[in-house]
Amino acid sequence: MNLVNKNEKKNNKKEMKTSTIKIKKHKQKTSKKKIVGLVEIVELIGKKGRVKRKALLDTGATKTSVDIQLAAKTGIGPIIASMKIKNASSVTGYMRRPVAEAKLKIKGITIKTGVNVVDRSDLPYPILIGRDIIHKNFIVDISRTHSSHRVKDLINKKGDSK
Repeated sequence: MNLVNKNEKKNNKKEMKTSTIKIKKHKQKTSKKKIVGLVEIVELIGKKGRVKRKALLDTGATKTSVDIQLAAKTGIGPIIASMKIKNASSVTGYMRRPVAEAKLKIKGITIKTGVNVVDRSDLPYPILIGRDIIHKNFIVDISRTHSSHRVKDLINKKGDSK
């Protein structure tokens, strides 16, 4: 019985050391990330020019999306692929969206990536930044953006979102 308890203690000590090491590594990686709010000014850079717009940093979105009119205005591209997006209102349960090559500048960091091109004219923000960009570059701190949980307060805090 004592032998079993000694082995369990040894295993527990090993697990504690392993978890401590993982935490230290995680802290080192995140220290290079910039802290951003839920809404930030993003510069979209294309062949025809540059535009700055408010963008929503959405940790629930897998991929970054840009409004089709904004994509045309800046000349982002070419279309490099298409991807499936879940859509409950579609008969098949998903829809296909074109993916264009784009450059985005957020908080001084320029990122070249593929973005979904979609009509976002009826949405408050023409650019949605997804986890594909957030994960390696940013930490989202919602307290930096607003003090209310209501969407209308978020949109109207610093003027119109468009």
